[in-house]
Amino acid sequence: MKSEAVYQAIVARIQEGFWKSGEQILSERQLSSLFSVSRVTVRNAISQLVGEGVLEYRQGRLGTFVAAIPCEKQNEDAGLIGIALDNYTPAFASFLLEGIHDSLWKRNYHTLYCNTHLGDETVVQKIASFIQEGVKGLIFSPLLTDSGTVVSRKVLALAKQASIPVVQLDRYVWDNHSSKVQCDNTDAMYRMMQRLIKLGIRRPLVLSGISTSSTEERLEGVRRACSEQGISVSTVLVDEVAYYQEQSITFLDPKAMKLEAYDAFIALNQVLSKVAVRLAKNCHSQIITAGVSASELEVVNEYSVIQPLYHIGYTAASLLLEHIEKPDIPQSTILVQARQWPFESSDTASFKEEGLYP
Repeated sequence: MKSEAVYQAIVARIQEGFWKSGEQILSERQLSSLFSVSRVTVRNAISQLVGEGVLEYRQGRLGTFVAAIPCEKQNEDAGLIGIALDNYTPAFASFLLEGIHDSLWKRNYHTLYCNTHLGDETVVQKIASFIQEGVKGLIFSPLLTDSGTVVSRKVLALAKQASIPVVQLDRYVWDNHSSKVQCDNTDAMYRMMQRLIKLGIRRPLVLSGISTSSTEERLEGVRRACSEQGISVSTVLVDEVAYYQEQSITFLDPKAMKLEAYDAFIALNQVLSKVAVRLAKNCHSQIITAGVSASELEVVNEYSVIQPLYHIGYTAASLLLEHIEKPDIPQSTILVQARQWPFESSDTASFKEEGLYP
């Protein structure tokens, strides 16, 4: 049963365009974590899809790739929901999408998917096509970069014009009044910084990049914890797009910096977490790194905030259905608490103890 559920979930992502023909899907280890099943269960599902010609192994390359897109007809009675997510890192979007699916499919809603990562006007066109297809609502992760803010506003304007509800998740456009579901970013980073201070950290350097609501909230959490102890916080702006695309580290701040003067590098998102590790290794000194991760398997730092992505997705979809079925309910903001890595005593062992569902 679990193998069949994993099989169906992979097929659904391919049908929606999350993984396109020729693209590599997540590793067995990542899929195992995503679906809370064993690697044997994942391997059985992949083997079946390879046998059917949907997935393929490529000679000389590690991993599994999409070979063909199944053309299974959707249930004509199903409602449609538009999903526009940032696929900045595959694990990030996959955990969000799994939560969204678990909430929607049991209510007979299907999805149309769009990747917003560093998008342009094509994202606006895609959302316009969703509206023409008759979507009843939109789950939207606003675009990154300054130009992306303009595109995000156009997307939200399209939804408003079409009178369909929107739930923004993970981050949001500041002056838009639609409902929002996200990690309690400020509290999560506040708690992590408190742990670091107990370890003796007194000279932290925060790595920031593209300005978003989530990164600003995380920075506020770090500053709040440090302020309580009279610790000053230094920040440096990193070109995270250059690192994501070329693995090159470029500081955007004009001032020269002596990285060895700090005792901790604290990253405000997943990509910057990898930058922190690279910088610490380059310094050849004992510097603690801390950051943000999508799951236990994605942790690269000694200390990390593990985002509750599955639950953010599940909650966002459930809230959107409430707006669809009860148009008069007020807009709201829901904060989902994150876990700390290494785990604190107050943390549960897993968001999903077993099986595919909450």
